Amino acid sequence: MLNNSEYIELCEAIGDEILSLSICKRYKELQDEMKRDPKIKTLIAEFEKAKEIYEEVERYGGKYHPDYKEATNRLIGTKIALFQNETISAFKECEKEIQFILDEIAKCLTEAVAFKDGKKMSSCKSNGGNCSC
Repeated sequence: MLNNSEYIELCEAIGDEILSLSICKRYKELQDEMKRDPKIKTLIAEFEKAKEIYEEVERYGGKYHPDYKEATNRLIGTKIALFQNETISAFKECEKEIQFILDEIAKCLTEAVAFKDGKKMSSCKSNGGNCSC
């Protein structure tokens, strides 16, 4: 049986392997590019402002608020403009691929865990979310 520091070392090794993947390097490059690009900063700021206005309209009347349609259209428009940006679109694709990889790793680890009674479970969810590893 491994002690806590050995578990931590194994987790760090897995993390290092994940970070060394080309998709993770590309993700970081795109993230840095987004931080530097003034056009992207403007798109994000416009989207955040539209989202804030929309949330306020939702909080004070929802679809019955006099500005509901305008706030909804503004939010949709800024979101479309944001996600049509080539860099942001590529970033979101990288994000999805990395999430898929992480989900696959979690699934493999979950399937590899043997519980006290010797049975293997395909997911902790089948135990009501309560793993007794």
